[in-house]
Amino acid sequence: MFRDLARMTASLKGPRYEGALIAKAVWEREHDAGAGMRILRDHHGLLEVMAFDDSGRLTLTMLLGRPAPSRPSGRLVRSRSLKLLVDGAPTPAHLSLCFSAESVHAFVQSVGDTNALHAGPKPLVPGLAILEAALQGIAPVRRAELRFRGASFAGETIELSVQQRL
Repeated sequence: MFRDLARMTASLKGPRYEGALIAKAVWEREHDAGAGMRILRDHHGLLEVMAFDDSGRLTLTMLLGRPAPSRPSGRLVRSRSLKLLVDGAPTPAHLSLCFSAESVHAFVQSVGDTNALHAGPKPLVPGLAILEAALQGIAPVRRAELRFRGASFAGETIELSVQQRL
């Protein structure tokens, strides 16, 4: 299950990982035998980690030691456009997602993510919550890749363009 993989990656705790931001998330139906997590790269503030189990493989590229993204002020609700590249979806699609603060808090609690960026009245939406919702909103795929360009906060609309990977 996807959340089991998210729990594995959320197990990275300690000052070094506080405030870590996901730059890229890749989920693949193919998987390694067994279950576990591996650090693939940890160099100059860039961490690449892979979690795997019988449901698939999740590879995250994370940025460490960066300043936290600024949270929106006032009642202005913005939207963010992201591209989801997939292998195996029958046709390109479009998804529109919006996460409440309560749904963000529920997701991070369910996976054990203690990153302070996901707390408060206008939390940063976890990249894995976005990827999970996207995977639930499209036809089954073999692989999905989502790159993050900036932060998405609770209450914002996230527009996902779903395209076949070339």
